[in-house]
Amino acid sequence: MIGNFVRISPSKSFRPKNRGTGSGKLHIAAGFWLAVILIAGFQTSPALAQLNQLYAFQYNANTISNYPDGETPQAELIQGADGNYYTTTFAGGSGACYDDVQGLTPGCGAVVKITPAGVFSVLYSFPFDTNTNVAPNGMFPVAGLLQGPDGNFYGVTSGGGSSGTNDCQPVQGIFGCGTIFKLTPSGNLTLLYSFCGGGGCGSLPTDGADPRGRLAIGPDGNLYGTTQQGGVYNGVYNSGTIFRISLSGAYEIVHILSGGSGTGDGSGPVAGLTLASDGNFYGTTQFGGTSGFGTVFKMNLAGTVTILQSFSQFDSNGAEPMGALIQASDGNLYGTCYSGGANDSGTVFRLSTSGNFTKIYDFTVADVGVYPKTGVIQASDGNLYGVTPGGGIGLGSIYQLTLGGVATAEASFGNASGNFPEGGLVQGSDGNFYVTSSSAGGSSNGVTDAGTIDVFSAGLPLPKPGVLGFVPSSGAVGTRVTIGLGPYIGATSVKFNGTSATFKVPGSEFVISTVPTGATSGSISVTGPGGTTTSKEKFTVTP
Repeated sequence: MIGNFVRISPSKSFRPKNRGTGSGKLHIAAGFWLAVILIAGFQTSPALAQLNQLYAFQYNANTISNYPDGETPQAELIQGADGNYYTTTFAGGSGACYDDVQGLTPGCGAVVKITPAGVFSVLYSFPFDTNTNVAPNGMFPVAGLLQGPDGNFYGVTSGGGSSGTNDCQPVQGIFGCGTIFKLTPSGNLTLLYSFCGGGGCGSLPTDGADPRGRLAIGPDGNLYGTTQQGGVYNGVYNSGTIFRISLSGAYEIVHILSGGSGTGDGSGPVAGLTLASDGNFYGTTQFGGTSGFGTVFKMNLAGTVTILQSFSQFDSNGAEPMGALIQASDGNLYGTCYSGGANDSGTVFRLSTSGNFTKIYDFTVADVGVYPKTGVIQASDGNLYGVTPGGGIGLGSIYQLTLGGVATAEASFGNASGNFPEGGLVQGSDGNFYVTSSSAGGSSNGVTDAGTIDVFSAGLPLPKPGVLGFVPSSGAVGTRVTIGLGPYIGATSVKFNGTSATFKVPGSEFVISTVPTGATSGSISVTGPGGTTTSKEKFTVTP
């Protein structure tokens, strides 16, 4: 467990039944971190507020999987257009799933839904065919979901699929390198793509494997994502890939990462991509770069990658960035490093879109926690918030960080609120934070629960809508315009240069509106419970 004895590479940590990946490594910083040292450090901090448990993933011996509602959630929640929250669980769900240690064990994973009041339901369980040793729609999802402008959910699984490839799993005869799927709000799943791995399949000479980051949508309406493994560069496998896929399933690789060959490119991305206001995607890789311990990069829609920052082992700026980036209201990108920094316990950094890098915070045991695996979000008060798997009383924490780098511990995980949060925070339309933890939460029938969904109130104002951009940028009266990237839950008004328009909110990050009669060229504004936001760009009304 992180923060208790040794620091283990997050590529293997918190993975049920010891399912590892090619990038896993034992990473021990400056000798052994003994539990007594960490506990002593955490006890110097003032008592923190506790989170409120909405739901615990409980053991049930009377079901096939033992965890019918899911087990070990590792992804962040998203708020859907209906106001409810959605995420994935790494294991569990109905049915059984093959495992590399114990054979058939609890489920291949699930997609779950929970209301703000805590009413829980399983939307979909990933099946496993014991006759063919195939999880046809995928297995072991670790990434969160995206609700697209069509109202459907899109996501990835780290294993399984129908590609027939058997070189991606740790057990010979278990097939699949991961999948991309579409899921309707009623729970009907469509398999969009099955990854083939480095050896490729069909018309692809090589392909990605093991996708672990949340999908992002581009200004072209396509989905973009990363795979932690796969791809071949000069005969070397497993630096990872960046891919594009349409909402209907047309797939292509846009970049093969080559950092494993010492090119200076990145290697092993864990997080997904972030679309910034300049129309480019930004992301991180855990390894690669000029010194081998990670990168921050920019990519245009054509797939041209520019490395903006490289990290080295024990780098004072940080090392091994794992979380997704965010673009804050000041226009800069913010992210975290899992290790490195002044205390080799991780950092938070700021990066301009032109590549100017500044470390703004060093994590430490006695402060807000250590070893952040996820990025930060910017909440409605303008500050950054994040989680650490080692913090509070040693079981995880929520922290606040000003844009200037002043940190405050906000809440502590432990016992009923679960342990070791791996997914990031989401701020709901009610102003509260919602988050998952990957283990504990109580016990059922004498067996420890396998994670929780929690809520934390920091007393923040309701969030304003965000208007990153819109497509198309011009059109006549009656033209349909998609506005993104949220949040838009509870939106009450859309105006084109002051003229009210009809609209709908198919996903929490999207508004679809129509250019109204009488509209003139100018900004688009969206009003919600938290206020009004006006676009920086102008929409041109054509004759």
